[in-house]
Parts: sequence; C-alpha cells; structure tokens
Amino acid sequence: MDRHFLEFWGKAFLQAARSQKQLEDLARWVQRGFLGFQDYTQLFKTSYGLDEVAEDSPDYLDLWKKAEGDFRDSFKDYLNLLGMVPREEYAALARKYEKLEEKVAEQEDTIRQLRMLAEEKGLGLAATTLEFQNLIKKQGEQFQKFIKGLSESENP
Repeated sequence: MDRHFLEFWGKAFLQAARSQKQLEDLARWVQRGFLGFQDYTQLFKTSYGLDEVAEDSPDYLDLWKKAEGDFRDSFKDYLNLLGMVPREEYAALARKYEKLEEKVAEQEDTIRQLRMLAEEKGLGLAATTLEFQNLIKKQGEQFQKFIKGLSESENP
C-alpha cells in the first residue's frame, strides 16, 4: 500500500469519527468517483499531491486518473488485508455459485433418472453383480472342460 493511501484513510477516519454524516458522505464520495463533497476531494488532492498541480494543466487529468487508480488498487489491498472482498467480486462469485448449484441439481436429477432406468431394465447393481458372478462361474466351468479335454487328448 502506498503512503498516500494510508495518509488519506488516516485523516478520513479521524474526520469520520467526528460525525456519522461524514462517514455517509465519504461512502457517497467514493461511489460518485471522488467528486462532490469538497472536503474529501480536497483531502484526496492533498494526499496525492494533486493540490500542487494547476487544474487547467494538461497533465492534471492524467495525474488525477493515476491517483484514482492507485487509490482503488490500495483500497482493494486494504480490503484484502481485512479479509474482505469488493462487492463486484462477491457478486460475480455469487452468480457463479448459483449457476454451479443449478448444474449440480440437473446432474443429480439425470443420475437419478439413469439409475431408475437401469433398475427397470434389470441393470441395477444387484442384477449386474449377479450377472457378473454367473459369467465368472460359466467361464470357470468352460476352463475346467478345456483342461479336462486337454488331459483326455494327452491320455487317449
């Protein structure tokens, strides 16, 4: 995190502690793209050195955009440090989770239907196991006949 970000938040929280209204104003100020609420805008300019550049300067807009980007990046880092995620990330994950839940429900329904079809056709687990056992028994008998046939052919 850059020192400008920490300086800004240190001063902002001191100001916000003085009044709940200021905290509400701070939230609206960030949501509006750092515009309006002159106190916070001035604090932002001072914290990021924008007050030292003339607003009609050709570089001012680029410096403002860079400061705003740095602020937003540091804010994300700060939230991450606190174990929080931005609302946009949370909403994206919530949508992804809902889609995955729908997909799982569809797959569970498909599995249930396939199991019912397998049971109807006698292909359930019990039927398959019995069929497998019969196949092994039949192969064993055939193998014994083969061995018996070999021994009889050797001893005529």
